[in-house]
Amino acid sequence: MNNRLIGTLLIFFVVVGVGFATPSHASTKIATDADGAEPVKTAEAASAVKSDGGTATGKASLTPAAKRWQSKTITYRIASKSSYYKSVWKSAVKKWSRSGVVRLVATSGKADITLSNSNSPMGKYDSPVGITYSSYYSNKSLNGLAVMASAKSYVFTNVVNRYHYSKTERTNVAEHELGHALGLEHNVGKQSVMYYAARDQSVAKPDIKGLQHSYR
Repeated sequence: MNNRLIGTLLIFFVVVGVGFATPSHASTKIATDADGAEPVKTAEAASAVKSDGGTATGKASLTPAAKRWQSKTITYRIASKSSYYKSVWKSAVKKWSRSGVVRLVATSGKADITLSNSNSPMGKYDSPVGITYSSYYSNKSLNGLAVMASAKSYVFTNVVNRYHYSKTERTNVAEHELGHALGLEHNVGKQSVMYYAARDQSVAKPDIKGLQHSYR
């Protein structure tokens, strides 16, 4: 779903998925997407492939990507005020860092990726367990992938509480959302943290291979 939003400057437009992001470069066109992970509630919920109504593509052995950052060195900031969720996000960052593909650098200033937790505005029953909003340059690509401009990832506290997620499971959700923030899409296979219902799976070989392929 794309909507053209015309600002007062009439210099750029933003294409909106679920949420929107404020462009940081007035002379550059920036588009915005939102991706989320769903809780595993019932067999009916598990039959869906993507939480945004689309379908995952590609092979289970290689997590697909649609976007990537310009550099392999990517800054992040954990904005959560909760020490518990700071720990969750630190574990997720450490897991992706171990892949050796990208270098994630913490910063207290403006970051490429912002990581946090919040309550889902959709309520705790019919909501994904997390979501990532990412903006990218619509007129810029690298290795056939759109170049990212910013990303914000959230774990929805009220939803993971509702479904009694353990700390390990919440970390898996955080890893899933951080995967989106790095440009990865959903994987069709359950042996991937990027499977749409990411409760039991951590970063695995298909995800590392996908990251290597997109940042080659």
